[in-house]
Amino acid sequence: MESNLMPEGLIERARAMKPQLRERAAEVEQARVVGQETISEFREAGFFKILQPKAYGGYEMPPEVLAEVIYEVASACGSSGWTLAVLALHQWEVQLLPDEAIEEIWGEDNNILLSSAYAPTGEVKPTEGGFLLTGEWPYSSGCDHAHWAIVGGVRPPRAEGEEPTLCGFFVPRSEYEIIDDWKTMGLAGTGSKRLRMENVFVPESRHHAIFGAAPPPPDHVSAIYKIPFGLVFGEMLAAASHGMARGILDQYIDRNKSRLAALDRAKYSENPDVHRYIAETEYVIRAARALSHNNQQAAFQAASEGREQPAIDKVRHLWELAKSVHSCTEVISRLYSISGAHTIFEGDSLQRAFRDLHSATTHMAFNFNGYARNYGGMHMGHPNTLNLI
Repeated sequence: MESNLMPEGLIERARAMKPQLRERAAEVEQARVVGQETISEFREAGFFKILQPKAYGGYEMPPEVLAEVIYEVASACGSSGWTLAVLALHQWEVQLLPDEAIEEIWGEDNNILLSSAYAPTGEVKPTEGGFLLTGEWPYSSGCDHAHWAIVGGVRPPRAEGEEPTLCGFFVPRSEYEIIDDWKTMGLAGTGSKRLRMENVFVPESRHHAIFGAAPPPPDHVSAIYKIPFGLVFGEMLAAASHGMARGILDQYIDRNKSRLAALDRAKYSENPDVHRYIAETEYVIRAARALSHNNQQAAFQAASEGREQPAIDKVRHLWELAKSVHSCTEVISRLYSISGAHTIFEGDSLQRAFRDLHSATTHMAFNFNGYARNYGGMHMGHPNTLNLI
């Protein structure tokens, strides 16, 4: 592998993109979708190949590499970072399918991208050879750039005593309609629109159980595909959220180095409260990234050694990624409160990033209260109640 395709080279490519991503951020929000120019640059930089299997032209790197790339991109534009996270993550998920389905998706073109809408809001009806899908699926980030979609649905029990199973069903673009209902206060540029389909046939090979119900991958696949789905999924979105927080802090520092207070013309750069807020904000962001690094390393190490992490470790991983995003949002909110009244005007870049970060916290991956109750309860002898790992 060439040196510029090593992890450090990919991360450096992301950093080099940040100036133009910042310049496009307002346009991305107004258009409510990341532009094709940016998607093409991500593709040329190799970002969509990071988690893709080598057999289909990918780099097959550990998820942590993609997380660091997402972090850098999101620090410049939250919607661009979030869109990258979702589209690049699914290059990992395709490997969870049987070989015949992977070949159907990537056999002719390994640049195919996939979006998703995991909430099981549509109907799944078993039929001969597969399933019929009908309904609408919201929140499909990046769907305008995707050639396939993965939609969530509940597969009915197949045997006596079996529970209904949450699954992902893979559907080509020709089989669904995109409904443009994405008009939001934040992350507007992710284009997370609604998908609609009616009696769409999905063969048995094009679905898999997700979260805790997923069967273990075959022995021959790389260890990166043996990490639990929920941990990989959550960490990519957490990286985008941490990146948004970092971008806000960077903007705040740049703006206030030469800023004067409106009334007494005092320099913000000499205000000890500003110094303290900056220090505390950076600490929380760095701590979030360190926790993410440690947790991802532990998950990858376990997968590499062919062992399953204890349930409480995986539950803690989910709790800490959710807690880290909420902690970043809390310190950023405090920093924003001393950012000045000029930030309340439409078009302000710091305000845009602030809204993006707050919008990110509403995602189910950051179920702060549910994860905390579950993790704390396990310490007191209660069973794990979240089937996400």
